[in-house]
Amino acid sequence: MAIHILTKAEKEASNLRDAVRIMAWSQYKADNDTDLKGLDLYELFKIDWDQYEIHKMLLPEIRTFVSKLGYTPDELMQIRSEYYANKKEYSNGNGNSNRTDEF
Repeated sequence: MAIHILTKAEKEASNLRDAVRIMAWSQYKADNDTDLKGLDLYELFKIDWDQYEIHKMLLPEIRTFVSKLGYTPDELMQIRSEYYANKKEYSNGNGNSNRTDEF
């Protein structure tokens, strides 16, 4: 295995991709009212997500993509921060730590 240290631009691109993934997953759950829940539904989402165009984009392209969605990078980073804060709070005993629908 090689050591790879992300550049600041790569790290920002990765974080923005993750924020878009969080938003996409939330919408995917809302749009797909099926018997599948949690990990089973996420596995279907992941197939589409892994093929999504954002993975081929560099930071400038991701910023443009985010802008076309009507968001700023800062807004997406806030959404991402809130998501992980809520997930951490939920898994720290303020909810069921076995919950599987919050990826």
